[in-house]
Amino acid sequence: MNLTIRKTRLVLATVAALGVSTLAQADNLLSIYREAQRNDATFAAARYGLEAGREKITQARSQLLPQVGLGGKLNRIYGDYDPGNPDPTLGVKKFDYSGSSGNLNIQASQALYRPQYSVAVDQAGASVSLSELEYRGAEQQLILRVAQAYMDVLEARDKVTLSAAQKEAFAEQLAQAKKRFQVGVATITDTYEAQSRYDQTAALEIVARNDLLVKTNALSQLIGKQPGWLSSLDQKMKPQLPVPASVDAWLQKAAKDNVRLQSQLLLEQIAKYEVQRNKDGHKPTLDLVGSYGNTWDIAGIAKNGGTDQTRIGAIGVQLNVPLYTGGGLSSKDREAAANFEKSKMQTEATRREVEQNTKSAYLGMTNGAATIAALEQALISTQSQLDATKTGQQVGVRTNVDVLNAQQQYYEARFNLQKARYVYLMASLNLAAASGDLTEAHLEGINKQLVEKP
Repeated sequence: MNLTIRKTRLVLATVAALGVSTLAQADNLLSIYREAQRNDATFAAARYGLEAGREKITQARSQLLPQVGLGGKLNRIYGDYDPGNPDPTLGVKKFDYSGSSGNLNIQASQALYRPQYSVAVDQAGASVSLSELEYRGAEQQLILRVAQAYMDVLEARDKVTLSAAQKEAFAEQLAQAKKRFQVGVATITDTYEAQSRYDQTAALEIVARNDLLVKTNALSQLIGKQPGWLSSLDQKMKPQLPVPASVDAWLQKAAKDNVRLQSQLLLEQIAKYEVQRNKDGHKPTLDLVGSYGNTWDIAGIAKNGGTDQTRIGAIGVQLNVPLYTGGGLSSKDREAAANFEKSKMQTEATRREVEQNTKSAYLGMTNGAATIAALEQALISTQSQLDATKTGQQVGVRTNVDVLNAQQQYYEARFNLQKARYVYLMASLNLAAASGDLTEAHLEGINKQLVEKP
């Protein structure tokens, strides 16, 4: 069968599995990433988390600024007076009365000495920096999640395409086996073997199509809609070794710039501030306080319809010395100290994990580049083997089983090569993330290695 026609049929079958049209412009890695930036719920939550985190510094500083409040009360009074033993001669008699009373006052205070408030400002500053780092980490995680989901779809699509091609090759071999059996130059065993390979590949193709739908749906969760046809990886892609070429250089950079590690170091610093803030809670506090109020009583008892008003203003300092709080302050001291030690251990655990991830990503790139080179040669070898085996069958020195095995090895080599390329690209992104450098520019570099044509 003409190879161009075969390829076209396989592409159309894969498109049908995806439920997309080839008439629309293909989506690429960058366009998918930008859709995810707009629609991914996890990333949107991180953006709101950043907005919320930036408010902490304002809240902490507010405690060092004047606090002013206005209060008031208005009452309507109803009552009656019964002297019990009225004496008209003295003017003492029973009567009803009503009136109004109320007050309006304003209070103000200014912290003069509250050391825990100053520590709280420093702690809030660290919290804001943490929020910004966490948002940066969310950006990097989005890049990795989008790239992984994109590569998963390409890999699943390759599996469908190669399974369909392998099935078609086995179908041709099955037809030849039947024909050769009919003319008496082959045994029925060849037919059975070819039928078995065809049936197995048909089953694998069904599994591959289902996996493609699953992987495509996973990508759609990131971008909030069904993706179109995804640009494929250029078969001419050449892997590059990490620069610098020393794993120690990458480890040093990761120790300094890794986002997760820097975030954990900030959490440790915040916990240290909490220890100091609780210690300062044992110290006296001194505030400047002031108030001004107006109280009135309209037509009350014996007011003869008049209004009494009282205006009072006061200013002074207020001292508070915590002598005994039921053990609460000491308990908070112990809690803060324990949390600080906990955060230090978590920092060490994160440092070790970052080191391991950096080494793994570095080896993933170096070994991945070598693996791709080896598999490219293996693909050439399996193609040559397949051609030679087919020729051998025609001259009678190779069997039908030999051809089937050669075909299977050839398609496995093609799939393994493609998969190795995807693994290499993800390793390069993981290494950039481990060193704290992962940005959209890395996606742009991969995007240049994609082609719209299947």
